Order: sequence, then C-alpha cells, then structure tokens
Amino acid sequence: MPVKRLNIELPLDQYEFLRKEATARGIAISRLIRELIAKHRQSLTEELKKTYKNDPWFRRRGSFDGPDDLAEKHDFYLYGKNR
Repeated sequence: MPVKRLNIELPLDQYEFLRKEATARGIAISRLIRELIAKHRQSLTEELKKTYKNDPWFRRRGSFDGPDDLAEKHDFYLYGKNR
C-alpha cells in the first residue's frame, strides 16, 4: 500500500498522550496514529450503515412497483427518449 509521510504540529498534551499510549502498547507513535485512524474510520462506516438502514426511504425499498431498469433509464420513462 502506498504511504504518505506527514509532519504535523500537536499541542504538547496530545503528543504526551500519544507517547504514553504508544509506550504502554509497545508500538511506535506512528503506528498508534494509524491504528486510531483505522478504528475511527471503522466506527464511521458502522454508524453510516446504522443511519442508512434506519432511513425511512431505505426501509421502503422494494415496496414500489416499476421497471427493473428505472434508475438507469429514467429519462426514457419520464420523457419517452434517452437524453
């Protein structure tokens, strides 16, 4: 996987938190940051799935009749021709 090297500025308290946490886990700060980002991305994905499944329009999926290709050919069905 390609990587991008970053230089960042952090408040001292955030740096100290990362340093102590990484030391406690026996890993480098850079690895800890990558793990925290991955965990955060996963939680966002899971939250999006929950939100999506609770969306009223999503829950109505399958309750409407119509052509199977309506999404792809909506112009044809609306205007009688492809646009």
